[in-house]
Amino acid sequence: MATANTLAAVRAGARYASVTVNGLGERAGNAALEEVVMALKHIAGTDLCFDTARFRALSEYVAKAALRAIPVSKPIVGSDIFAHESGVHVDGILKNPLTYEPFAPGEVGLERAIVIGKHSGSHAILYVFEKRCINLTKEEADAILRMVRIAAENTKKALSEDELIRLYQKLIAHSRVYGNPV
Repeated sequence: MATANTLAAVRAGARYASVTVNGLGERAGNAALEEVVMALKHIAGTDLCFDTARFRALSEYVAKAALRAIPVSKPIVGSDIFAHESGVHVDGILKNPLTYEPFAPGEVGLERAIVIGKHSGSHAILYVFEKRCINLTKEEADAILRMVRIAAENTKKALSEDELIRLYQKLIAHSRVYGNPV
């Protein structure tokens, strides 16, 4: 509500807005600087010429000083804001980032993360391996995806890229012994 109220005040003609980093302050309900600036820039078309790429670093600095962690889902600067696991989301992001991201992660000092877990699809598998210059066939990607879903379900967590590579190595070893990996 604080961000919405601040944006409404600006729209109504306010020339100044009282904001704080991460929304922290002497009372509840302070508008977060990073939210107000990005909303003005991307929704209202008003660029205030902030170096927004430093927002994550600024938020980390303030969070450390306040002895408060930045929630992973904190709008604009949360570490999971640009993380995608769902097969549909990853496919959409890879085709057109604006499908699920209103602006590029680097614009606020973050990076996109493709999470490999039980909700992943084959496009995510292909993407991670392409980044490592490994070209998989559709059948190999599907076989690895089946292995990923089993591993993620058993461990109740997403897999790291190293764990994914180990599954690939296991698949290759299996195909050398038994033939076709699928």
